[in-house]
Order: sequence, then structure tokens, then C-alpha cells
Amino acid sequence: MRKSEKKFTEQNLINIKKLFYDKLALNEPRTTTRSGSSLYAPMLYPSAQTEKSINRRRKYRKAIYIPITGALSLCLVTGAAASVGIIDLSSVLHFIGADRIGILQPVHQVSEDQGIRMEVIGAVRDGDTTEIYVSLSDLTGHRIDETLDVYDYRVTGGNANNAQIIHYDDAEKTAIVRFLIQGKVTKNRITVQINTLMSGTSLQDGYNVQVDWEQLLQEKKINSYDILDRDRISGWGGETDIQMETDPIPVLHQDVTNVPVSGIDWMHISNMGFVEGKLHIQINPDNEIGEYNHGYFYFTDEQGQKLDIPQYSISYGRYMKNGVDIGGDYIEYVYDLSAVDKLDTLRLQGSFTSISEVVQGNWKTTFNLGQNALSKKGNIQLDVNGASQANLTLSSVGVTLTGEVLSKIRVENLRIEVHMKDGTSINAASGFIQLDQDIIKWISPKTIPVNDVSYVLINGEKVILQDK
Repeated sequence: MRKSEKKFTEQNLINIKKLFYDKLALNEPRTTTRSGSSLYAPMLYPSAQTEKSINRRRKYRKAIYIPITGALSLCLVTGAAASVGIIDLSSVLHFIGADRIGILQPVHQVSEDQGIRMEVIGAVRDGDTTEIYVSLSDLTGHRIDETLDVYDYRVTGGNANNAQIIHYDDAEKTAIVRFLIQGKVTKNRITVQINTLMSGTSLQDGYNVQVDWEQLLQEKKINSYDILDRDRISGWGGETDIQMETDPIPVLHQDVTNVPVSGIDWMHISNMGFVEGKLHIQINPDNEIGEYNHGYFYFTDEQGQKLDIPQYSISYGRYMKNGVDIGGDYIEYVYDLSAVDKLDTLRLQGSFTSISEVVQGNWKTTFNLGQNALSKKGNIQLDVNGASQANLTLSSVGVTLTGEVLSKIRVENLRIEVHMKDGTSINAASGFIQLDQDIIKWISPKTIPVNDVSYVLINGEKVILQDK
């Protein structure tokens, strides 16, 4: 490329800044309206908490794109602005320390739909982890709040992901969401797409469910059941010894009872009984409003203390809506009560989350993101017998633990200390995320100087680090 003979002046810089802020609308975002709004009335759907994180329904809508000329100008101006150093992430990520912001690559890609503005602010790829900060602002109403849940989304690359709101500005009606994507990314091109947003979430706990233990135990040995066809399964959560591909999956007959749960008007208990020694509780949520709410049942003792009872849940079933066959309207919770001596002392309770706003649309941006490759690795034995081994990766973002044993580890029981060569340390008091059954990520509140780290302590056990 031939070098320009024109001299770069201060006025050139002013013009670039003006064009940059005009295109990105960082000072005063413009309100836009679109026809055919897809703001729906509340839709509710119960599922186990573990199931919600494992299997989310995916809906596909016609894509709505920024015009090509606008998108091209946006990318070009962002690149020019970045090259002269005028992007200051601290102005929008003021709740993160300056050193933590320092490792983020500015992005500032914008997508608007349904009167809601999505902006990818900054991102970093660190080892096998991609961390992306996204702001969501409601330009026309109050559909974005501190309970925001990015329900249906996709980020390219990785085999596990998490989207979590980490900051909310009530005055600006803006939420900051952090996306974490775990797994190797083969390309530098990253796409973030959101299809469903939910807000107005309220959690209500302690719903009491009446259980006739005497009748259940009388029917325990004679209770019949169905074997579920695998093509009817739409969701699975919790721990079970059932092999999904080969073992028969027993479920109760559908709609044998109609037992309401006091205070919950969008579902009822459609059957309850023992199958092969395990208690099954089947619910049938309302097909119209039961799609997004979720919840679960649990047991307490006579003193009200919650009991740790092995359980799993499965979603299945078919129903017709406007002539279309749709699956997944039944949920069955299964509990192993074999270790409980006195069943009649158990109390069945429920915890359910309700959603008041569901917004469906298409928010999508694509950007380049390079690799920050500095990291170190190590191994840790999580028990005295050496049978529970996990791999550790230390990067400037935090610590990643991988291994099958992690499915049995509670993140609240983990303690991590990163010790520096100068005698200082960074202690992990919070910031743990279970990305998958065998992946736990700790996000450090500040940038970790990887080359200055001497060792890591996990639950008091020293981990010697090596270059990756």
C-alpha cells in the first residue's frame, strides 16, 4: 500500500473522533422504532435449576441485520479510533478495576431490535476461555432490569457457556452482561447472538405440597409405569445412573391426578408415585404460559432443614398447538429416598421463579478477537487417595479447573489462593462459575500477572505451575 503524502493533523483526529461517536452513538443513543414488535405477555415454564443450565430451548427467528453500509462504516471507524487510542472502556465498565480492563480488547459493535440496544463493549480470549462484556439498554420502555436473564443466546466457539448480569444502571436502564465461553476457538472471528431476553424475575420459595405418604407406600409395589421413547425427551438435569443411550427410562402414566400447588397457577402435579424404588413427581405446566418459568421441588425434615437427596429431572411429552406437534410439556422429578428411614417425617416443598417480561428478537454482532496466550498449567489431587485429579490452568483472567471429579465438587467449598513471588496473594472469595459438570472457572477481580505467580493453593493443597 502506498504511503499517504498528506500530513496527519489534530483536525484529522477530531474528525475521526466525531465520526466514531456519531456512528456508535456512545454519548446519546438514538431511539429507533421497528414495526412488528415481538414483545410477548409473560410465558412460564418450570424445570429443575440444573436442567435450565444444561438444556435451553432454542427458537429461531428471521435475522435482522444492520444495513451493510452502516455495518462497514462502524467497523472501519472503530478500527481507526482504536488505532489512535480514543476508546476508554473505563467509562462504561467503571465497576471493573483499571488493570482488569487493560487486558480487554475494545469492540463497540452495536445491534438494535425491538427497541433494545445491544453493544459488545470489550472481550478477551485467554487460553481456552473467551470473556465478552455486552451492554443491553431499553430505548423505549422498562424491560431491562436487575433481574435480566439472557435466556436464548449463541456465541461461536467453545463447548460450554455462561451469560450472567454483573452490573445494572437503573438511571440508564442498562445492564452489563458477561459471557464466558469455555473451549478451544479455532478462528478469531466471534459472533454473539441473542434471541430471547427475560426480566421481571421473582423467586418464591417454601411452597408447601401435601403428600399422602401412607397411600404412596401402599401403592409402591404395584404402581405401573411407562417406558419413555427417547425422541420425546426435550430436557434432562441432575445426577442419575441411567445411561441415556441404552437404558430404559421409566416415567409415570400421564395426567392421573390434578393436584394444585398453592400459589402457583401455571402448573399442577399430574401424577406422583414410586417407580423401581424411587419417588417420581410429575407436573404438567400450562402450554400457553408455562414455557419460561422454572422451579424445582425439595425435601425438608420436621425442623425445616433442607435435605440433600439425590435427584434428577426429565422433560418430555407432546401436545398439539394450532395443528403443530410440539414437545416437552411434562416434567418428572425423580428422588432417591432409599437412605431415608422415616418417609412420613419428610416435608415436600417447592421453589419457583416467575418471569413478567419476555422479549424475542434478533441481536447479533460479529468481530475479530485475538488470543492472549500467556498461561500456566498444573495438576491437583482433590482427595487424600489421589483418585480425584483435576487439571488447572492459570491465566491473566483467572483459574480454570477441568476434570470429571468436578461434577461432585460444590463451588462454595472451593478455596483458591494465587501466591506471587513477592509474597503477596490474590484470594478467591467469590467469582466461581460452574460452566459444565467438569469445568469450574474462577474469574479474578483483577488481572493476574502470570509470570509473577509462584504457585496456587486449592483448598490448602499446593499446585506447582509449568509453562503451558
